[in-house]
Amino acid sequence: MTILTKQAGLGLVCVFSLALAACGGSSSGVPGNDVGDQSPPPATGSPPPSGTMGVLNLSVSDAPIKDAAKVCVRFDGIELKHADSDDRETIDFDQPEVVNLLANQGANSHPIVTGAEVPAGEYEWIRLKVQAERGLGGGANDGDPTSELCDDATENSYLVRDSGGVFNLFIPSGSQRGLQLIKDIIIPVNRSGDYTAEWDLGKSFNGPPGQLPDVMMKPVVKLVANNEVGTLVGQVADELVVSESCDAEFVPSVYVFDDGVEPNPFNDPFAEDDAVATGLVEVQEQEDGPPQWRYSIGFLLAGNYEAAFTCNGDDFVPLAGKPAEILVDQVTTVDFLAEDAPGTLTGQVDSAFFDSEAPESGFCDEQFTAAVYVFEDGVEPNFDNDPFSAGEVVFDQATEQYGYSIPLQAANYSAAFTCTGTDFIPEAGKPAEILPAQITTLDFLVSDAPAPVGSLSGEVATELVDAESCVADFTPAVYVFEEGVTPNDTDAPVATGPVTGSSEAYGYLIEDLVADTYVAAFTCTGTTFVPVDGKEAVIAIGEDTPLNFVAEDAPAP
Repeated sequence: MTILTKQAGLGLVCVFSLALAACGGSSSGVPGNDVGDQSPPPATGSPPPSGTMGVLNLSVSDAPIKDAAKVCVRFDGIELKHADSDDRETIDFDQPEVVNLLANQGANSHPIVTGAEVPAGEYEWIRLKVQAERGLGGGANDGDPTSELCDDATENSYLVRDSGGVFNLFIPSGSQRGLQLIKDIIIPVNRSGDYTAEWDLGKSFNGPPGQLPDVMMKPVVKLVANNEVGTLVGQVADELVVSESCDAEFVPSVYVFDDGVEPNPFNDPFAEDDAVATGLVEVQEQEDGPPQWRYSIGFLLAGNYEAAFTCNGDDFVPLAGKPAEILVDQVTTVDFLAEDAPGTLTGQVDSAFFDSEAPESGFCDEQFTAAVYVFEDGVEPNFDNDPFSAGEVVFDQATEQYGYSIPLQAANYSAAFTCTGTDFIPEAGKPAEILPAQITTLDFLVSDAPAPVGSLSGEVATELVDAESCVADFTPAVYVFEEGVTPNDTDAPVATGPVTGSSEAYGYLIEDLVADTYVAAFTCTGTTFVPVDGKEAVIAIGEDTPLNFVAEDAPAP
């Protein structure tokens, strides 16, 4: 007999007896789907509820896990806490319910409590009593680890891997406190409250050093009301499952995220932006055609989600996911097609931009992280609006080249390189056509940038231009020499600029000087220079460098 007790404080008072059958049966939210164990569902010997009583039905289901043949969890009972008091209702099973969670995936579930009469009302939480202690022999007597059936007499929960290895399952504090699932649980008068504990095994397992032969499980379980949920199903194109980007060690899956959350890898099972559910993509035979890659994810609360396919756990198809509206007791279909696969924009960035000896390095700010920005087609690169996407420019040690790689959905875009955060190269961007699952190469070269030049200008003192030593038929000028060269009449100057004006104001302008450091000097003879050693002139891209020549620059007579 299964005993239903009411707990108030520390006392236990037997209320009445209720017959529950042992393990067996599955239910499915998707008509026609294959289910696990086909044995009859548990029978109930309780009379129809009346007065202030209602009925609780509780099942368990699973979001799948890779590298596991079966996950057998032993349930010894459940406990419910009233919302308006500390009173509790306890149901202890005569015989443990040992359920293979992997046999109840997607929209399939396995009942562990059927037709249990409890006081109608609102409950704060339900606690699953699981037997999962460290150091026991869970699964030790499983006669056929390869079978979907669990050992109903196991002394502890256990895990069987695809390799056939059997591991005792350990849930910290599981046997002492059970698994407490907090939710507003409503048991209506003379009606049933139907709930499912949905396990996400992919987020639950952990094998820290020193735990073997036990496997630690920190369950990620959500309790859902069956009248609040729907199912998501669909097909995945063959091209996506066999893509070169797939990881042979990773089982192809569909991840479901809250609406507006960009698909992202599973790192933290409790992160706010983590997947709310996952489903394996598996080959299913079809009655009227070839086999298809399909998935099914059940017990999703009604609402809007983003769904995405992944075959390596890091990259998603499509990048932003696909909208999925889940309706109560309905099946929503979202297929993932070959054209949903993103392409890749990749290329090299000329190393001259990063070479301190090259004038093009003047385009860059060492404090800014160089990147390629991608904008929608027809949008001129700008910093007023966020780019559609961006990728950091990094140095590849193997090729000794600077490059980038950006995944993008198939479409036309405009891309530009920046290493300052204020200017783009080229200014108008470059067109980039992205095709599904294809690589588009787009390099950014020195020729894409404007000429790396600036100018040099300034005033020249009247005393220097009108000096008696000046040659009458020589046009006064400023000569520019390479850095380190003392001004002379033998080495050819890099550039020259005539001094123009009148006795009231003389000046000069030398344009299109490649950004660099030079030596500049004034001469009105072509053979002697002021100052003798010249003056340093640092030319920056797109800027004018002022450099004046004053009377004091002339050598003493």
